[in-house]
Amino acid sequence: MIVDVLILAGARNKDSLKEFALTEHEALIEIADIPMVEYVIKAAKRSKKTGKIVVVGPYKELKDSLKEEVDLIIDSVDSMKENISRGINSLKGNKYILMLTCDIPLITPEIIDDFIETCLNDYEADIYYPIIPKEKNLAKFPAVKRTYFHLTEGVFTGGNMVIINPDVISGAFELLGKVIAWRKKPWKLSKLLGMKFIFKFVIGHLSIDEIEDAVSDIIGFKGQFMISEYPEIGFDVDKPSDLQLMRDKYIL
Repeated sequence: MIVDVLILAGARNKDSLKEFALTEHEALIEIADIPMVEYVIKAAKRSKKTGKIVVVGPYKELKDSLKEEVDLIIDSVDSMKENISRGINSLKGNKYILMLTCDIPLITPEIIDDFIETCLNDYEADIYYPIIPKEKNLAKFPAVKRTYFHLTEGVFTGGNMVIINPDVISGAFELLGKVIAWRKKPWKLSKLLGMKFIFKFVIGHLSIDEIEDAVSDIIGFKGQFMISEYPEIGFDVDKPSDLQLMRDKYIL
């Protein structure tokens, strides 16, 4: 199955990163003289499993700076939920959409292909979300700090792309906004599931199946966690140390 791609590039460049990259938006932070979002676009374009590519971000700046061509650039606002809605609405008619953030420059076509193929060939769900085992992440990026959460199956960190059925947007838009905003804050996500889940999460006894079942009950759509062997999915450049690592070592 070929899926269209939505790249979220509207996040403002703020906090500590602002001192090292004087751009208004994270997408335009340069690594080896190339805007960070271009690495994501390039990987998506070279994937064998992707079709149309839409970027939601600062229209004028992206139009002027991007060398990689995309099918559509949609001007962004300061609301991730609204940006997602605008992007999804531009891709109506798709059964699934691959949604990525702009700050994962180590993503590759092969990783995208593997994720799409594994999700859509092996499972039936409305939302597919990757989680990466801690040991895999540390083996690849030993110096990188990430937020980890303990489940009965192991210790994981979250990824920065998702395959989604667009019907979820209209059916559970408000809740989905919280899930996306809190994707790196599992203690907040657990609040959506009730006190029982908070307690089990705190003591590390919450399972993937329990979370998937609870999410399905709440939003009416089936979610599927995908354990990924690719730490690049979780490596988002959101701290000066991440940016320095990219500039020094990983982009030649």
